Amino acid sequence: MKVNGTLLKFLAVAAFLLAATGLACAQETLRSPALKQFEAAGGTVDFIGSAHGLDGWVVKDDKGNVKTTVYTTQDGAMVAAGMLFSSDGATNETTQQLQAYHQRISGAQTVAPGADASSSKSEKLYAQAEKAGWVALGNSSAPYIYVFMNTSCDHCQNLWKDLYGAVEGGKLQVRLIPYGKTDLNRDGGAALLSSDNPLKSWTDYVSGDTTALGKDKAKDEGYHKVDANTALVADWKLPGPPFTLYRRPADGVLTAVVGRPENAMLLLAEFVK
Repeated sequence: MKVNGTLLKFLAVAAFLLAATGLACAQETLRSPALKQFEAAGGTVDFIGSAHGLDGWVVKDDKGNVKTTVYTTQDGAMVAAGMLFSSDGATNETTQQLQAYHQRISGAQTVAPGADASSSKSEKLYAQAEKAGWVALGNSSAPYIYVFMNTSCDHCQNLWKDLYGAVEGGKLQVRLIPYGKTDLNRDGGAALLSSDNPLKSWTDYVSGDTTALGKDKAKDEGYHKVDANTALVADWKLPGPPFTLYRRPADGVLTAVVGRPENAMLLLAEFVK
C-alpha cells in the first residue's frame, strides 16, 4: 500500500499526541479503574479542572448527555456525585470548573482551572504556553494560536508566510514562542521578544532583513524569556519546529500540529470562515 506524505505526517502527529501530551487521549490521564471501565463501555469522561489535590471530571453517557461530576485522587480513588468547595466554603469549585468547561467546548480559549497542577497533560501544556515568553502578531480580538519556533528555521518562516494573509486580514492572531540554544536562534528570539513592534520585526526578518532581529536588538529580558522557552520545549520534548498548539474555535478541542502543514488551508479553515 502506498502511503502519501500527508498520511505519514498525520500518523506522526497522532503518535506524538498519544505518547507525549495526551491531547487526543483522555485515557492517558485517568487513574480511576471505575472511570476507565465507564469509558470502555462507551461513555465519555472529560477533564474539567483541578483543585485542592483533586482532578475533576464530567461524566457523559454514550449519547453525550451529562450524567454527573466526579473527583479523583492521585492514587485513583474517586468521589462521585458531589460538589467541591474551597476550604473556607465560599467558593463552589465545581461550578467554576463546569462554567469554564462549557466555555471551552463552545470555542473559548480559556485554560481549565488548576491546569498547572493537574494530571491533564494537554491542559497543562496549554497553560504553560499561555504563560511562556511570546509575542502576539495580529488582531488582539481574533482567535489565536501558539507557535513554538526558531527564528532561523525555514519551515517556521514559511509557516508564517502561509498564515500572514489571515493575520493581515484580522482573522487570526499568531503568538510566536521563540526558543533555541544556538547563537542565531537565541539572539534572534531575544530580539523578537524585545521588539516594540514584533510584527514588523518578524516580517522584515522573514523578508530577508536579518538586521531586524540582530543581536543589537536583544535585551536581557528577551534572553531570559527565550531561555525559559527553550527549557519548556526540552521538558515537554516537543517535536518540530514549528510546533503549533491551539484550541479549535468551533468546539474548544485542543489541537497540535507538528511541523509546517502540507496544506495550510486546512489549519486556516478552523479560523477563517
